[in-house]
Amino acid sequence: MRSIKDVFVIGHGPSSSHTMGPAFACEYILKKYPNARFISVTLAGSLALTGKGHLTDYIIDLKLKRIPHVINFNFRRKPKHPNTMYFVIEDNEGKTYKEAVVSIGGGTILTEDHPEVENNDVYPHRKLSEILKYCEEEKLSLAQYVERFEDSDIREYIEKIYQTIKECRERGIAATGELPGSLHLPRKAHTMYEAACQIKDGTKNIHMMMAISSFAVAEENASGGVVVIAPTCGSAGVIPGVLTYCVMKDMPHEKIIDGLLVAGLFGVLAKSNASVSGAEAGCQAEIGVACSMAAALCGAAQSFSNQDIAQSAEIALEHSLGLTCDPVCGYVQIPCIERCAMFSLKAVNAATLAKLIPASEAKVSYDDILKTMLQTGKDLQDGYRETSISGLAKVVKK
Repeated sequence: MRSIKDVFVIGHGPSSSHTMGPAFACEYILKKYPNARFISVTLAGSLALTGKGHLTDYIIDLKLKRIPHVINFNFRRKPKHPNTMYFVIEDNEGKTYKEAVVSIGGGTILTEDHPEVENNDVYPHRKLSEILKYCEEEKLSLAQYVERFEDSDIREYIEKIYQTIKECRERGIAATGELPGSLHLPRKAHTMYEAACQIKDGTKNIHMMMAISSFAVAEENASGGVVVIAPTCGSAGVIPGVLTYCVMKDMPHEKIIDGLLVAGLFGVLAKSNASVSGAEAGCQAEIGVACSMAAALCGAAQSFSNQDIAQSAEIALEHSLGLTCDPVCGYVQIPCIERCAMFSLKAVNAATLAKLIPASEAKVSYDDILKTMLQTGKDLQDGYRETSISGLAKVVKK
């Protein structure tokens, strides 16, 4: 199983699969074909249907700006994976080459040279049940487990992740105006924060500040700002809300960093054993997984037992099953921004519930719920897997 650095990535929004993935794909093509004189890019599946709203064509134009190119949106072609790009490259000698690149979510791409995720495993275990057993035998917390197998700089890396989220939140609260795109959606985090500051009773409404943090980061993402993928750009607002909860509850900073280490572990478990792609498994794979990561963070920051942390993450994902990905006009705005806030609150509730229910009585494991989530995602109709042809995207008119 790969490093938690694979699910905590710093990059530009609005989409890890539709913006960052295509950017990495173009970089791969340019590196492999340095003598390219013309490139044709065809977007299929979800990339074709929601690429405009996710700035897919914008990022491809930016990456290929030095080479003549054309971008085609093929709405009828049905690839094996919904986030597939087809490149046709013509070099200076007139030779033509074809490449298919798949963006599997979280900024990760698969190419013909590397048809599977590269085997850069850092963990000897793949299932949470194996990890829990190992930790019990070695008398390790889940945070200590992560530190045992990651590079020695992992806490420093996670500290950078924490600071990036904090800076993103501050930018998001300060920003005003409209989000980009034809929806003309006004940014709300600044107005929400000002309203919260007008409360004169001297109390701190933690839930209100959690929601503001989630909105701020999600709106920065929708604007193409720098965010932390967790585990995707569209779900980047969930963990910031829970971090606000931890800070306002005066949890020690070191425990919060422990929580982020553990959140990363649950994220990489989901990415390794199921999916973090809305185009593949619906929003349950993005916001649902983010909610499970945030619930694990909340539990670890409060020094829950390993079993209680596992139950926190399981409850959060179990009650995210069936969550559809049907963004209006293909923008990562409606329902994505508000949903980040809702599921940040839900993550804290999941951790609270896990602490009240004995872990020994749990009938469903995190490994079980990952299997269920992936199968549920495959059972969803195409319209609810980031195609913007059903649900809210069909009913709500801009």
